[in-house]
Amino acid sequence: MRNTINFNKRYLVFGVPLLMILSLVVLLKSPLFIPKLSSFVIIDFLVTIPLVYFFIVRKTSISNKTTISIALLGFVLITILIPEEYQGSFSKFKTLLLPVIELLLIGFVIVKTRVAIKKIRESNDDSKDFFELMQQVCNEILPFGLGTVFASEISVVYYGLFNWKKRTLKENEFTYHKDGMATSVILGFLLVVVVEMFVTHSMMQHGNVRGSIVLGILSAYTMLQVIAVLRSLSKRPIYIDEQKEELVLRFGILSNAIIPFSSIEKTELSTKDIPEKSIIKFFSPIGRSGGHNIILHFNKEIKFNGFYGFKKKAKSLAIFVDEVSMFEKVLKDNLSKDN
Repeated sequence: MRNTINFNKRYLVFGVPLLMILSLVVLLKSPLFIPKLSSFVIIDFLVTIPLVYFFIVRKTSISNKTTISIALLGFVLITILIPEEYQGSFSKFKTLLLPVIELLLIGFVIVKTRVAIKKIRESNDDSKDFFELMQQVCNEILPFGLGTVFASEISVVYYGLFNWKKRTLKENEFTYHKDGMATSVILGFLLVVVVEMFVTHSMMQHGNVRGSIVLGILSAYTMLQVIAVLRSLSKRPIYIDEQKEELVLRFGILSNAIIPFSSIEKTELSTKDIPEKSIIKFFSPIGRSGGHNIILHFNKEIKFNGFYGFKKKAKSLAIFVDEVSMFEKVLKDNLSKDN
């Protein structure tokens, strides 16, 4: 009976707004639709449906923040389905609204970040770095994983353009970018992006201006992303957190994992090639190109985050650590304490 009630609640939460959205889409595509109805449809997408959804979810375990996603979905559907000449004042409103939303969101993130930093300082917890702090703050503001995406974009700008101060390693922190192949691989990719930018510049000289401008912007942003990844390698070391009894694995802003000591079964020093269909996964997103010198085996499947928060699973992880012998010793010492 309880399962039936839960199913009915889910059906109510998602079924009613979805039915309303589909009804409006059918109306817009119907030959019966007349332009005079456009303003009413816009109000339904932006106000009525989000309000209905809000009142349905406000007393459930679903976050009220998900209402923002429903409103954004309505915003997108209006832009796609209603011709611009029928959008009326919404078209002008849209042009003004987007920059305002962006500024409000950035301002809100700044305020929340300052509050989070203050809390961390009061608790004397310095285990979180900028990237992890951004993820925490943005996930509190935005629903459905959008916070992780937004945090990643902020971190690209932060590590790509700012934070030039050299980071000093603390106790139990270990680098992974000095002796491995990761830095060389990323530098090679950066070279490809730079060459692509020169090709784009050549296209502009030969008259294909509009297309080359778009490609130029994309190439410039891709270059910023690659630079951010490259610089974040030295800023985000691997960390053995003795206080929380966790191993914090990092690969720049591309991968992140927090693994409890209790989940680690054993460690294995190894540089042998790993077969394609092996259960051992590479923690680094560049895979075997980045190399490895130690494999972590777990007593259960663990989850870790890729770029933009994409979830991955592994029973064993191959990683590269510069001072791998010292890393293994410190980790084993802590694992023996945990046992």
